[in-house]
Amino acid sequence: MALVSAPTGTRAEASERVREAIVAATVRIVAREGIAAVTHRRLAAEAGVSLSSTTWHFAAKADILEAALRWTARHEVARIAEIADRLGGADFDPSAWAEELADWLIEQVTGEREIAVALYRLQIELLGSPGAREVHREWGRGLRALGDRALEHSETLTPDLDIRLVVAALDGLRLSVLSAGEHDTDWLRPAVRRQLRALLD
Repeated sequence: MALVSAPTGTRAEASERVREAIVAATVRIVAREGIAAVTHRRLAAEAGVSLSSTTWHFAAKADILEAALRWTARHEVARIAEIADRLGGADFDPSAWAEELADWLIEQVTGEREIAVALYRLQIELLGSPGAREVHREWGRGLRALGDRALEHSETLTPDLDIRLVVAALDGLRLSVLSAGEHDTDWLRPAVRRQLRALLD
């Protein structure tokens, strides 16, 4: 989530780069300092853009937070899609998926820990708002579509339920690590293997 470079290309492209920089800055601030630290002035300094740019793109704080939640959700779907692309086109292999999802989960609580922390803080702050509900519906649709791809050639009789259970299990593991401030991830890989084997074998 690096700062944007000097605008090039069309005005619309430059405007979109500024907007993305503001959203990325929001995620970083929320992760490090919490929701209360998000102000237009603070975002302008973090993103390296003018104060007027933040107010032009996002009139209210709630709009900024919702955009950041949508960004983190789409980031997650995109990362799982990369796994589906690598493992697609063949019979469903629970062991291969367990290894890939374990790699992803470990990255979530190590290299992408900042994004994961921001994700949960944003969810809690926006809980129940119409915008957040729509983000969650979009997020769920994206994950279920990927699950449908993965389980297309499996023998499961309840793919929709199984996808929901896998998503909930991974989410619970990630949240438990972040909430406890754990940095030991050695147990995550066997935990993911065991959960997927129990759910999908």
